Amino acid sequence: MKKFLFASALALVTALAFVGCSKDDEDKGTPSPAPSQDKYTGGFYVVNEGSFGHTPTSINYYTPDGGWTLNLFQTNNPDETLGNTGSMAVYSDDFLYVVTKETPYLTEIGFDDFLKRSSLPEGELSSQARALALIDDSHGVLTTGAGAYSVTLNPVKLGSAFYEGRDLWGDVCVKNGYIFMTTTANAEHKIKVYNAQTLESVKELSAATTGFAEVGGYLWAANGNKLVKIDMSTLTDEELTLSDGLSVYYNKWAYTPSALSVSKEGNALFFLSDVGGSGTDVYKYSVATNTAEKFFAAPETYSVYGKGLNVDPKTGDLYLFYTSDWGANITIYVVDGKTGEQKNTIAYTDTSYWYPSMVIFR
Repeated sequence: MKKFLFASALALVTALAFVGCSKDDEDKGTPSPAPSQDKYTGGFYVVNEGSFGHTPTSINYYTPDGGWTLNLFQTNNPDETLGNTGSMAVYSDDFLYVVTKETPYLTEIGFDDFLKRSSLPEGELSSQARALALIDDSHGVLTTGAGAYSVTLNPVKLGSAFYEGRDLWGDVCVKNGYIFMTTTANAEHKIKVYNAQTLESVKELSAATTGFAEVGGYLWAANGNKLVKIDMSTLTDEELTLSDGLSVYYNKWAYTPSALSVSKEGNALFFLSDVGGSGTDVYKYSVATNTAEKFFAAPETYSVYGKGLNVDPKTGDLYLFYTSDWGANITIYVVDGKTGEQKNTIAYTDTSYWYPSMVIFR
């Protein structure tokens, strides 16, 4: 469980739009035909971290009629378990890939029946897994606390480490034939760029603590009071300073998915403001005007949990995880992606503390 972002964060340890890139942001090559029928359709999924290492990662499903179907993985795979502390998930046309910080680190699930297809062997990694980005339907990049690895998919198999070092933070995106990764302060927050086919190092870009989202034809990351605008063709970048003391939130205590998100129209960047190390208000950055304006104000005394900010690519609505007590009680706020008006609230607690990581819209 991650360390949370309030004053008592040091006493605590910390549900697809992706870490790094959303599905719409990734280069996938030629997609496989969509399954004729999936077991769960029309709603959205929430990937949960699990509770303090005692309950494993879980996946809940919000049905089109407004109800919850809980523990999808455990229900469909009674003899299997996901690892502790769910980090994030991405998906292809046929499969959901769930990353957990502890073994088995990476699990492949079929969308048609929600059955486990494969996972990494017990103890395959020596460090926490953090994020996955898909290169195509057969290959991906897995970041960990000690480096980045190539992986083959269907079934999942760990390949070689093309980057080794404890300065890798975890956000990763594959775009335009390149892999983009964020690093920590030990490497001055430099964005590392690799060739997605050869896995060879290409160059380093400006500093960034969180990324990535493709908006207005550019790839974006952020570093405190600066947005980093990356030209994916020339691999050059530009730092744009935000005004009025505004700073972009990222979880500095433990890895959680980046909240940088693209609007449905593809012309604006949504991000969370950082207030004392907590993600609070939602801001909308217009690429055309190079200005950021407050889009939605957080409830008083509330801050976000997990990824916090999730955008439904079909409707453009924002789904926000807000909590006032370190993640034990979560409310999902649904906000209109055009007007910023609150449309709905969804309670996300019952007898279980889910500790959600991110939403997956499919």
